[in-house]
Amino acid sequence: MTQYNTLKVDQSGDIVTVTLNRPPLNLFNGEMLDELIRVWHSLRQNREARFVILTAGGDHFSAGADLKAIEDADFTPEDARFQQLAGHELMRSLENVEQVTVAALQGAVVGAGMAVAQACDFRIMTEEAYYLVPETMVGTYYTWGCTPRLVRMTGASKAMEIVMLCEPVSSAEALRLNLANRVVPKDMLMEATHEFVAKIASKSPTCIRITKKIALGASMEGFGNMFVCEPELMQGVIFTGETREGMSAFLEKRKPGFEGK
Repeated sequence: MTQYNTLKVDQSGDIVTVTLNRPPLNLFNGEMLDELIRVWHSLRQNREARFVILTAGGDHFSAGADLKAIEDADFTPEDARFQQLAGHELMRSLENVEQVTVAALQGAVVGAGMAVAQACDFRIMTEEAYYLVPETMVGTYYTWGCTPRLVRMTGASKAMEIVMLCEPVSSAEALRLNLANRVVPKDMLMEATHEFVAKIASKSPTCIRITKKIALGASMEGFGNMFVCEPELMQGVIFTGETREGMSAFLEKRKPGFEGK
């Protein structure tokens, strides 16, 4: 299979395993985003694959975006708009693959890491794993169309709580909120994930595929409006200066001095 710099991609039978591979925290940068999009696009032509397992090497699934790389790149408002377009393509292309997708999650599942987990059909978490949306703490919001996805999964009030408070969501709470399908011991994560896949694999392939499309189609009403406006919204946020202040404060381990109204 194709070799990637930030990922490991392997296929065994009808299962493709995609492993985030930027140790130790598997931070998302532009290269990882581009490589994930390439993988999702390649799956459209993979007739042998019926399942995709998305996981990560090390103790953590992902600690989110690589803020140091963004800071060093002198990120502009226009850069932010184009990154939103790429993020939307990442999410839509993952949701649109015909294969059943399962995220196997351990440790920190933060920001962009939580985003791609949300875009999978199912999520299996270890007992010590947790979600965290730190975006408003660093001067941005939960982007890539993820806020409406979170509303769809948890309801509007709980989604706002998760995004606005920036507090960890434990795996037990995630299970209660429909953000996880299973919670398992850490040493059983991949075994449990493969058992989950095997149960689906024993059913009618055509009916499984149709069920996925019907379920996702029924849940996507209104998303198109968000996709259209969000890149422009993000460009506007960058113009306020709050994102630069928030990211600098995070990297410098100090409290941000937001002055916006």
